[in-house]
Amino acid sequence: MALERIFVTRLAHVIYQHPILDRAIEFLEDFGLIQECIEDSRVYLRGYDSQPYCYIAEQSPDNKRHFVGAYYVVKDFFELEKAAKHPTATGITSNQGPGGGKVVTLKDPYNGFIVGFLHGQTPRASQVSTKIMDMEIDPSKFNLAIEKNRMGGTRRFKEGASPVYKLGHYGIVVPAHLYEKTLEWYTTTLNLEPTDMIYVPTTGKDVTCFCHIDLGEEYSDHHTFFVASDANALNAHPHHCSFEVNDFDTQSVGHHWLQKKGWTNCWGIGRHLLGSQIFDYWFDASGNIVEHYSDGDLVNKHTPVVRNAAAVNTLYVWGPNIPLGFNNATVKFPEQVSAISAPDVLKAVPAQVEMRS
Repeated sequence: MALERIFVTRLAHVIYQHPILDRAIEFLEDFGLIQECIEDSRVYLRGYDSQPYCYIAEQSPDNKRHFVGAYYVVKDFFELEKAAKHPTATGITSNQGPGGGKVVTLKDPYNGFIVGFLHGQTPRASQVSTKIMDMEIDPSKFNLAIEKNRMGGTRRFKEGASPVYKLGHYGIVVPAHLYEKTLEWYTTTLNLEPTDMIYVPTTGKDVTCFCHIDLGEEYSDHHTFFVASDANALNAHPHHCSFEVNDFDTQSVGHHWLQKKGWTNCWGIGRHLLGSQIFDYWFDASGNIVEHYSDGDLVNKHTPVVRNAAAVNTLYVWGPNIPLGFNNATVKFPEQVSAISAPDVLKAVPAQVEMRS
């Protein structure tokens, strides 16, 4: 008998393991995340919404980076009980992180990533208004060419990290022979539905699928999870995780803050075609890709699924050319780097990286 899908309402958090944990936290704070608490070799970080945390950074058991997996919030306790019936599920246990609650953990049977389910976590007080005010000294409205919303006022911003609101999505890359099985498992285990798919024009085969959480009539983000196929991959690996920020201004301020701090830009700032969001990708201290995004699309059950031919203009409307590091989701480990000169997008100067001999 087929098991029912587990009804989730949003993404809760991701878990990464880092070889140099202190350096990883330094990047994540420059990126705009806030330390909520530290327990042994595990650091919980959050945004400014009501979620107690959205990122767990752990000390790696070896000298390599690892993506452990992601947790979703379920609609109610019944959905948690439903999750516990799955073949690879743990029992219902207490969540050890801030906010408490109960959890069930499954494993992606094809790639080994944890897929967890969380219920009953106590939310924290949201800081939406204060965090936006913190970044913009003189908050005001946009003046457009025809519509002038700001009369006599100014817009001024503070230098600093772009405040992260929430975790928006994550994605994995899998060997080509596991693509269809992986996609089927995620979309039959959870209430994930395709939003946009990318196919190879010469073969007609799908190679990437962006999935949203199906909330029926209620709108949700264009994608919360995506899976991509790689014919050269021997093992599955994460592509990136992505965090929502308020708008293009705060996103740009954060871009220049990361640049000033000497971190390595991966790709951005630009505007995606699928999902429409403004993107800005960075390599963290361990070589993982993390993204700031703003102004993304929302979809619901009436939004048609679209299949798009793979092409450069499928990925972005405007922005810098797509770098190799974004396609490969790889960068040299920081311990191999002796010097980094941050890129300057305005002058079209790429990052200069010197490797240790």
